[in-house]
Amino acid sequence: MQGGKITKSHSTLSEVSDEVVNFLNKLPEITKISIGIISNTGGSANSIWSVKITDEISCVLIKTTQKSINQQIRFYTKNLEDREIAKKSLATWVKKRGWQVRFQK
Repeated sequence: MQGGKITKSHSTLSEVSDEVVNFLNKLPEITKISIGIISNTGGSANSIWSVKITDEISCVLIKTTQKSINQQIRFYTKNLEDREIAKKSLATWVKKRGWQVRFQK
């Protein structure tokens, strides 16, 4: 994964996270993407891919789930208007792919 917006605390992406980061990297509203650690929940190997979107104070937290693998991604924008545009764009894109999208406060 290459790009000026991407910072890597962890360099590995799950398959679903890779697709999400590629999409986010194309959005002009997003100024920075931070990739987090992958964890194994030991859950079902048949679960649907899902994306959970949560507002944090200075960014948006994305939690991706693929089978029993979870990963966190954070993205940053210049202002709240850009944040809302980016969240809506991501949710629409996720739904079109047939994945589950959830919002958490």
